[in-house]
Amino acid sequence: MTKKETVIEAIQLKETPSVPYHMDFTPPARDMLKQYYNTQDIDRAVGNYILWLSWHPSLDFQGKRLGDRLVQDEFGVVWNDLPENRGYVEHHPLSKPDLSGYEFPDSYAPGRFYGLKERMEAYSDLFLLAWAGDLFERAHFLRGLDNLLMDLHLNPQFVHDLLDNILQFLLGNVTQLVELGVDGIFLSDDYGHQQSLLMSPGHWQEFIKPRLKELFARIKDAGLYAFLHSCGKVSQIVPDLMEIGLDVLHPIQPEAMDIASLKAEYGDKLAFYGGISTQQTLPSGTPDEVETEVRRTVWLMAKGGGYILAPGITLQQDVPLENILAFIRAAQS
Repeated sequence: MTKKETVIEAIQLKETPSVPYHMDFTPPARDMLKQYYNTQDIDRAVGNYILWLSWHPSLDFQGKRLGDRLVQDEFGVVWNDLPENRGYVEHHPLSKPDLSGYEFPDSYAPGRFYGLKERMEAYSDLFLLAWAGDLFERAHFLRGLDNLLMDLHLNPQFVHDLLDNILQFLLGNVTQLVELGVDGIFLSDDYGHQQSLLMSPGHWQEFIKPRLKELFARIKDAGLYAFLHSCGKVSQIVPDLMEIGLDVLHPIQPEAMDIASLKAEYGDKLAFYGGISTQQTLPSGTPDEVETEVRRTVWLMAKGGGYILAPGITLQQDVPLENILAFIRAAQS
């Protein structure tokens, strides 16, 4: 059984001979591993079962450098391009709840997925998971999070129009990724903080749910698997996500949600991906504590299938090398 086949069986809620796992890294952490393994191919070095195929509109495609660390992406959002991670937004182009005069980028612009086909061919034994973009996050990159949350109450039609335009951009990306032949497509869209959703469940159901339903339907109609990355406490909307066709929820942060309860309540219908603490155990624990948490989480979450082992978020430079190696040892045991 290939690693791709193992991931597919886990998504289909089947128990597998080995539990598939995946780790991703910010540039400083990745550089540390390149030096340790003496290779540029970190996915092979750490034994990943999944290959993330991502392009970042902020930096990698049609970005325009404005200064030492400032980059304007194709949406007009200006980022502070930090070397440690993707950075943060310095300027939101939609200063008012008004789309007149604003032009959305073309998802079919030539070169958007340049090089992906060759990368996919080199890793055809792994599960090829492609990033389609972001919906709610893209809206608040454009408008500002505080403004957008107020717009839900004060300017709802503007929010509907904004999200509809972003959705069309995403659907264009999905169409092209399907043609490339990926195995799954994921949306990166944080809806929660550590204690609750960022908005009321009612607002999520009004503004986000119908658009996710359309996006997931396009993915699943093509025979692919639908993944959602959403940090924070999103347990309130898990039934909604299952209703509209989600296959895999990522990253199920243990600091924000009771992952045992999620598995017990929904594990016969939904696969989970993540679950290892990146706020406490991985950055601050000992290697023994990392191995213990990985084994305990696998024992809890992998029963009956439906689990992909992974950290709660992309690993940053605060995670010691010995703890990364401990994660890998436990994942492979």
